[in-house]
Amino acid sequence: MEAGSSLLRAIDYSKCIGCETCEVVCGFIHELGPFIKLYELGGGVKKPISCFHCSKAPCIEACPTGAMRKDQYGAVYVEPSKCIGCMACLYACPFGIPELSEVTKTSTKCDLCRDLRREGLTPACVAMCPTRAIILGPPRAIGDEVKRRALTKIVYLGELK
Repeated sequence: MEAGSSLLRAIDYSKCIGCETCEVVCGFIHELGPFIKLYELGGGVKKPISCFHCSKAPCIEACPTGAMRKDQYGAVYVEPSKCIGCMACLYACPFGIPELSEVTKTSTKCDLCRDLRREGLTPACVAMCPTRAIILGPPRAIGDEVKRRALTKIVYLGELK
C-alpha cells in the first residue's frame, strides 16, 4: 500500500462468531494487553470493539502534547514518549476506546498493529480471524467488499409474474 493512502478496518458482525481469537492474538502481540475487546451484548453474544481511527479524531484534537497522532495510512496511534497521562484523549473519545495503562501510566489504544504493518504484515486481528469477519484495506476496497458480502446474502427467489 502506498504511503498517504488511508486504511480502514471493518468488522462484519454477521460473520463474527465471538470466538475471542482477535482479542487473544492482540493481547499476545501487545505487551500492554489487547486493544480489541469482546463485549457481551446479552444472551451470551459477544462482539469485538476497537478504535475506529476516526478521520477527525477527537482524541488527537484533545491531546495537549501531540502524543496522539495519525500515521501515513490514517491509523491513530499514541507516541508514548510524549504522553503525560492526562487522560484528555480518554475523555474526548466518544467510544471510550483509549485507556490509561496501569504499567506505563500513559494512554494506550489500537494502532492497527503499526509494528507489523512496518514489516509489510497484516494486523494480527485481521490475519487471525477464522471467519474473515475483520477486514482491512483502502476505504473503496472495504466498501466494495461490504457490498459484495451484502449481495451474497440475498437469495434469488425467481421471477415474479
